[in-house]
Amino acid sequence: MSIQSQKEFLQSHHPFDKLTNYELDLCVKNINIGYYPKETTIISPTEIPEYFFIIIKGELNEYKEEELVAVYHEYDSFDADSLMYGKTQSSFKVVEDIICYELNKKIFLQLLEQNEKFKNFYLSNMSERLQKLKTKEYANDMSGFMVARVSELYLHKPCVVDANETIANAIADSIELKTSTIIVQKQDQLGIVTDSVLKKDVLLKSRDLEQPIDSIAIYPFLCVDHEDFLFQVLLTLTEKNIKRVGVTKEGKIIGTLNQVDVLSYFANHVHLIANQIEKATTIEDLRRASGDIVKTVKSLFVKSVKTTYIAKMVAQLNAKVYRKLFEFVVPPELQEQCSLLVMGSEGRNEQILKTDQDNALIIKDGIDIEQFRPMMEKFTASLIEFGFPPCDGKIMVNNPYWCKSFSDFDKQLDIWLAGSDKDDYMNLAIFFDAKTVAGESTMLDQLKQKLFDKIDNKDVYMAYFAKNSLLFDTPIGMFSNLIAKNDEIDLKKGAIFALVQGVRSLALEHKLFEQSTTARIKNLSNQGVIEKEKAKELIEAFSLLLRLKLQGQMAELNSGKQIDNNINLTTLSKIQRDMLKDSFQIVNEFKKFITHHFKLNNLM
Repeated sequence: MSIQSQKEFLQSHHPFDKLTNYELDLCVKNINIGYYPKETTIISPTEIPEYFFIIIKGELNEYKEEELVAVYHEYDSFDADSLMYGKTQSSFKVVEDIICYELNKKIFLQLLEQNEKFKNFYLSNMSERLQKLKTKEYANDMSGFMVARVSELYLHKPCVVDANETIANAIADSIELKTSTIIVQKQDQLGIVTDSVLKKDVLLKSRDLEQPIDSIAIYPFLCVDHEDFLFQVLLTLTEKNIKRVGVTKEGKIIGTLNQVDVLSYFANHVHLIANQIEKATTIEDLRRASGDIVKTVKSLFVKSVKTTYIAKMVAQLNAKVYRKLFEFVVPPELQEQCSLLVMGSEGRNEQILKTDQDNALIIKDGIDIEQFRPMMEKFTASLIEFGFPPCDGKIMVNNPYWCKSFSDFDKQLDIWLAGSDKDDYMNLAIFFDAKTVAGESTMLDQLKQKLFDKIDNKDVYMAYFAKNSLLFDTPIGMFSNLIAKNDEIDLKKGAIFALVQGVRSLALEHKLFEQSTTARIKNLSNQGVIEKEKAKELIEAFSLLLRLKLQGQMAELNSGKQIDNNINLTTLSKIQRDMLKDSFQIVNEFKKFITHHFKLNNLM
């Protein structure tokens, strides 16, 4: 292999891609090719090597006290720890003849000293290493999309006036600054006066211009920090349905940012879709607006936006679709007599592409339930037309089981908590993930509080509830090999479900109102239920699994195939396969934690 080929080989191996040209040349000058036949022990507690190894061909096993802990293949490297610390508890034994690069120990340690990024990779823990691999994987596609901050955009100079300033003087100030937005300072609070406010409250009402500007200001004026990420600002604009925000630095307003400024940067029409949903006057208008959500997902995915951000954006847009459709099919006088819920992954803000419907309707006691039946039939049929497939388990508002009174749902909680049927556990899990998207806003919280009260002293039930997290095997073998069928792995069954259900069980046990898996993990960590380092690992693993699931679904969507939860291993890069192995190991460790925490070994 030529020197140039050796250099290219090293550059393709993370974290060697973080080395400078000089450092790479230094590696090439101090690297040899080694050969080790089958059954050779290259490293052991009594045999510390003089080299850092990168496998070109062959296979190697790592053992700790005769227990197999890892398998190394082509492009894998070992063993930085023994070189850095001068000792090891592991033995590395060849199982298939090895051809490898051998980098001189002195040079490897020198690189650690002079290159901070190189050193940090080998000194990091599991969650940090997983994050670094993710960063490497997405680096080629990022194009600045997710790292752009507010400070990178042009800010409009703010026109800030005191709350006691006259309307006439405030308008004069805004004309001088050539802005249509007047920001009103009232002690520590900011308000806003726009052109539309001036037309409606001043011009049309012939208001005295000597009145204080505070009399027509709208409070509060929402602000963001100049170091905030633009994508978070876009989420805020979409969620609040507003057109501008103020920008602050060290608590002081330094400018304003309009929705058109953000949209021109992203050019993905997210806010446009939100406006189309809000302005829809017919179900057909709403269907067309809903159809654009998938196009937006494709755009965000191609630009390597974090999957959690895409999920939040989709959840906000879907909630707007649900709410608008609800307003179309339910008469105004009945809308506050019921609560429309979305549940399952949609309730957790973790569903991105439309896979199925999970929804329910809580109706206030004393209201005739039967009058809602035809409305909910129309609601479900419309969602199917919008591209939301029907739920195989009929967990939809057109099913009387999921459309009933507050008292009936309260009784249903008791039935589920009796656990006489295996479906009781999953139905409770689905309901626990619910969020209200339209109608009366407090009934769901009241039912969840009742659930928390009822769950006290039900340790056996909680154990069986948590046991569902062990339903499916994690598709990784004892030799750290990925177990696939026809090169495909079902990520939901293999890992995502275990994480979601395990975390959900802990959240129910500790009476958490948080809905998303990530938010639950963070809360559980803050309460000391999950160690902080383990929590970081779980969040990183969960984020990766969602990303790979979406990657597989996007490939299926583009090829016209039915969307599922499978990922084809042949489509993954080596870095992605490494990250997947790490994530599966984290999931297996979490399963052990759940088993111990809920004493699942004591169950018959």
